[in-house]
Amino acid sequence: MLVQVAHLYRPSVVIAAMSLDPLRLFFSANNFAVVGASTDPAKYGNKITNWYVRHKLPVTPINPKSPVIYNIQAAESVTSAINDHPGSFSFSVVTPPAISQETVKSLAVFKDRVKGVWFQPGSYDTATLDLIAKLGIDYIAGGRCVLVEGEKGLNLVGKL
Repeated sequence: MLVQVAHLYRPSVVIAAMSLDPLRLFFSANNFAVVGASTDPAKYGNKITNWYVRHKLPVTPINPKSPVIYNIQAAESVTSAINDHPGSFSFSVVTPPAISQETVKSLAVFKDRVKGVWFQPGSYDTATLDLIAKLGIDYIAGGRCVLVEGEKGLNLVGKL
């Protein structure tokens, strides 16, 4: 069954809500980062960072107020994360929509190194998705969560 989901992955393409193509692209990155990573185990920024750590993926937590998360040096911004690591990146975003929109603006300069942005539930609004679509950066949204679909994506690219 094909379901039209606005702003899911490539805005110009109607795809199945649980399509594997965005997962394959997202997990093909060399590096991963969690925008909104947290030291608080009750927050999704912590749970998602922990998910990457448990799956032994190269992850950079991004949080300007917490210098170390899960014994990993945190970056203050997406710019510093990208500048500190060679290769491609995919970003899981767990911030309020206003901060997510600023994150997308920061990624514009680096879009040739960004494989994808995964907006976790509650981290985006229409303006954020319109902006990322306008910039031509691939993304996942629409209520999809890395904690639910991540292992499926890792299997697709042979990382699990």
